[in-house]
Amino acid sequence: MFIPYPDNLNINKQSVPVPGTETSSTSALWVNGSWDSSILRYDDQGLPHARTLAEIFDQAVEKSPDTAMFRRRVQAPATKPGEKPTWTNKTVDMSYAEVQRRRNAVGSALLTLERLGRLRDPNLPADVESPPEICTPDLPKWGDKLKNGARRGWAVGIWSENREEWQIVDFACHAYGLVSASLYETLGPDTAQYITNHCPLPIIFSSAHHLVQLLRMAPLCPSLRVIVTMDPISAAERDVLSQWAASLGILLLDQLEMEEWGAQADNFVPPTVAEDEIEIDQNRIVTISYTSGTTGNPKGVILSNWNMTSAVISNAYGVGEYFDKPGFRFFSYLPLSHVYERFLQILVVDGNGTICLTTGDTTKLLEDAQILKPHFFPGVPRVWNRVYAAIKMQMDAPGLKGALLRRAVATKLANSRANGSIHHRVYDALVFRKIRALVGGEVLYMTSGAAPLSAAVHEFLRICFCCDVVQGYGLTETVGTTSKGIPEDMKHIGTVGQIQPCNEVRLVDVSEMGYTHQDKPNPRGEVCIRGANVFAGYLHDAENTEKALKDGWFHTGDIGEIDQSGRLKIVDRVKNVVKLSQGEYVALEKVEGVYALNPLYTTLLVHADSLRSSLVAIGILEPTLASNLVAQVLGKKISPTDEAALEEAVKDPKVRAHLVKQFEQVAKANKLNSFEMIRGIYPTLKPFPDDLLTPTQKVKRNVAAKYFGDAIDALYNEVEGAAHKL
Repeated sequence: MFIPYPDNLNINKQSVPVPGTETSSTSALWVNGSWDSSILRYDDQGLPHARTLAEIFDQAVEKSPDTAMFRRRVQAPATKPGEKPTWTNKTVDMSYAEVQRRRNAVGSALLTLERLGRLRDPNLPADVESPPEICTPDLPKWGDKLKNGARRGWAVGIWSENREEWQIVDFACHAYGLVSASLYETLGPDTAQYITNHCPLPIIFSSAHHLVQLLRMAPLCPSLRVIVTMDPISAAERDVLSQWAASLGILLLDQLEMEEWGAQADNFVPPTVAEDEIEIDQNRIVTISYTSGTTGNPKGVILSNWNMTSAVISNAYGVGEYFDKPGFRFFSYLPLSHVYERFLQILVVDGNGTICLTTGDTTKLLEDAQILKPHFFPGVPRVWNRVYAAIKMQMDAPGLKGALLRRAVATKLANSRANGSIHHRVYDALVFRKIRALVGGEVLYMTSGAAPLSAAVHEFLRICFCCDVVQGYGLTETVGTTSKGIPEDMKHIGTVGQIQPCNEVRLVDVSEMGYTHQDKPNPRGEVCIRGANVFAGYLHDAENTEKALKDGWFHTGDIGEIDQSGRLKIVDRVKNVVKLSQGEYVALEKVEGVYALNPLYTTLLVHADSLRSSLVAIGILEPTLASNLVAQVLGKKISPTDEAALEEAVKDPKVRAHLVKQFEQVAKANKLNSFEMIRGIYPTLKPFPDDLLTPTQKVKRNVAAKYFGDAIDALYNEVEGAAHKL
């Protein structure tokens, strides 16, 4: 159920401090100014929300069983040997009732596999429980079984792209008292093996293209007993893979056959939770959500049923005017293995919306949008920065077309800043209608999360797509939830908005970085969070749990500022601050956000070393703009498609010197300190390999630094050599 903002919403008191809660080293507690945590209460009078994830889904089915829960494009089979299937413009739906039927069949099959001992490690003694439960001393025990037959939660792995089956399996875990754990689609077999052993996982549901990887790693994963393919495979392929699996003591199953088996009368178990078990079900672990792993192995974030449910309830407040109507469509392309996409999809289910699944091919993302026509388009800064860069390229084009776009953008920006308007009768028809059409033409609401979005990009998206753009803030540890912007608040641009109803926030002094709660005009410090959505700890990791959860608060490592209207703004990061050799501190994400707005760069990584006195960068260049740059600096005409010649040309010392000169101009325009200037750059046209990026497209700094180690060393030798000559 979606709730609109109240009619008496006070933009000047979006979040408010709780009197008497300030200390000598912390700000006051800040809470939502419109709603408080009582929205989460459930009593005999009945506040209008579900109490568990399973209730959210079952209530949605009861309300609109025939509504499409999923929509995807139809794939046409190959017509010739060796050809790949092609995507058509047709779509196919799966209703809420159909998803429920399949969920119940999967859940029943999982309990039957357990009952038959197929998930048991044969090397364990008979008196050792198998499959092993996911439980920690920090969380309450909740009995051996629920009345539907589910034993205390053991883990089910999911390794696939976004698809219907991903949610069918996850929803089965919600309803049948089990724990889900996602293996990141893009992080490869090493991370999959780590998560499988860390949980540990007795069963993994997988897309067919991971089956060989799973069987190769199975000998190194003693807990793994069953692999379920989400895709039908040919009889010949299945025969070979089944024999291989059997030789490893692994049972290979097909999900559709498994669902038929689970639906049989002898195996079927209704997914009911008795009223006296609701509180038990709320407190149980429902998922282990692994962090993206920007440093080292990913941490397993323990999230309870109520952690996730409370986050969904809280996010439903303030979006009623957009989605409280039948048939709204959500664009699903961010990975479900990340909590941001995951809780957004459950939020959509809470409002009986339709989840539009893309092809999974990033080169077809705009094509997908034009066919699926979403109303709700989520994103992360790397996606939005690319969109910004692409439109800026059109603005810089010569002739009437570029001039018209520049004039239209300037006019709408001026209007937006003056009165908040995102519409212009003439320019919307002449110019922005075509830009809106790139994402289907019907988008009402865009969101940005996972990392800070620059104010310039935020404002630009809003006027170009003629829709509300809201930046939010949250972490895996808070189910992606802590704050979000209010669309009609024109001054929220560049901030992450008001504190969510389910949370309290306080800022803790980080004096060594110059941030304190007594700063003027606004308090600043490390963002610390508590609330119903805050995680219980990291799985099998007491050391990091103790560091993150201190004094009842989750310490995020993010530096925040709360302005006089109660908006939170993320201004820095404790972990990404490097002390240079001369003693100056540099916030890498902060300076990177300034330099990376140049559309020439599809990705820019700023690097600092505590043994060095300056910054250097690795820059991935956009080919067409790189071609123009080479023509300008070297007088050579090289086609953007001539990758080898262009790669050589951008490394020419004159081109690199020109890029450094551009950095100097940007630094001066943005009043950066001299030590925040980039002194050397390694330009390339080759995109970062996937293993240098997290699923939300953040760069793994330590991994990237090793990957580009030789180039970084050469840059420092060059920069420091030049400095010695002066």
